[in-house]
Amino acid sequence: MKALNRLSLISALCLAVFSLGCGKGMRKGPYLIPTRDATAISVHWQLRQTETCLLEWGDDEGHSMGSVHTVENGKALNQHQHAYTITGLPPASEYTYRVTTKTEEYAGTFRTAPDSAVRNLKFIVYGDTRSHPDIHDRVAQAIVAAFRNDAAFQTFVLGTGDLVSVGDLEATWDIEFFDPKYENIRTMLANVPFVSCMGNHEDSGKLYEKYFPYPLEQGGRYWSFDYGPAHVVVVDQYVDYSNGSEELAWIHDDLDTTQKPWKFILLHQPGWSAGSHPNDKNVQDYIQPLCEAYGVDMVFAGHNHYYARALVNGVYHITTGGGGAPLYAPDPNYTPEVMAASASHHFCKVDIEGDVLHFSAVKPDGTEIDAFTISK
Repeated sequence: MKALNRLSLISALCLAVFSLGCGKGMRKGPYLIPTRDATAISVHWQLRQTETCLLEWGDDEGHSMGSVHTVENGKALNQHQHAYTITGLPPASEYTYRVTTKTEEYAGTFRTAPDSAVRNLKFIVYGDTRSHPDIHDRVAQAIVAAFRNDAAFQTFVLGTGDLVSVGDLEATWDIEFFDPKYENIRTMLANVPFVSCMGNHEDSGKLYEKYFPYPLEQGGRYWSFDYGPAHVVVVDQYVDYSNGSEELAWIHDDLDTTQKPWKFILLHQPGWSAGSHPNDKNVQDYIQPLCEAYGVDMVFAGHNHYYARALVNGVYHITTGGGGAPLYAPDPNYTPEVMAASASHHFCKVDIEGDVLHFSAVKPDGTEIDAFTISK
């Protein structure tokens, strides 16, 4: 079996996504969603018409490990959605995949999650991509460059919500998030599993759940997953999560049972930030006490369209809302907990090495706007 040459193969595959037909038949995708299983990955796409597709995968350029013919699984008429979860893959391994329609091919790569005992991990966080897909595409270009230059970043991307402007309007998903002409966004989604919480601009969440069918807990759009040394809790702020609620009880139990050394919470509206939208009191009253009780290291949020870092009783609150939405002007003096702020389009890089975490926020051109280190 021919060995993979990583850099040349990823470059070729990223080009191959657009090589045939330029998206005439592919409406959305293909894109990757993680599962809770380190040996599995879920591939999703949507066509413009009804047809059967061929999905192939492997650890070689011939995609020789497996294949399946898929049919659309949309419950509503003319949805033309396809999805398939590839299972039984060894952890910490690299694979290629290819989706073939009647007239086109779309390809990508992915890496399965590492063994649970692994102590090092790198991943990306950013959010609020709505309104300006051209800016989002530039941010995505830098994210693609990050995992091309360092394979350890091809793990998962966390999104802090507000993926589109009007979440209940199908056209905004077509234009703002999945438009095939924005090649860097498509390349990122085709090669790195994407995990996003729901933002207020996702409206009712019906299309958010349609395109991102995460393994949610019953009763809300919240769930959690492990990846190497990290435990990530995705919070739904658009159902009740006050004291006595099902979601808060679930978060309590989830954090109480995880044994992972690094714990993160992903939500949309920040508890501590640098103004524009006010600090979210529910996060302060309900989420922060659990963070302190169970040693959560960071809470990632968006909502405010800038970068900000706050520190509250040992818990870092990162506002990363610079993925493409119109920028706000942060007020670094809005609250004494704010330690850094920047009105910049950006993304964040998290690099865990055992008991040390290195964090940096960077602009698409590579300019670093903030960096710090946590030692356990």
